[in-house]
Amino acid sequence: MSRSSDLTLTIIALIFLAGLAIIALRNHFAEKPSIKPHRAPWMIICLGSIATGFMVIVHLVNLMGFETGRM
Repeated sequence: MSRSSDLTLTIIALIFLAGLAIIALRNHFAEKPSIKPHRAPWMIICLGSIATGFMVIVHLVNLMGFETGRM
């Protein structure tokens, strides 16, 4: 893959993860009309997408030419 396609995929992944985090956070704090035992764990989904988003941001910084690993 070329650098521009890597950059495009990274930005798309970052936008997707940010949207997923927003939706999960909104659903977690939504008013619950009744207690259902089989609800999705929205906070875990939100935190997972935020953590993955940070990894994608580090990848984006590496694609721009900055070294974030060991030297």
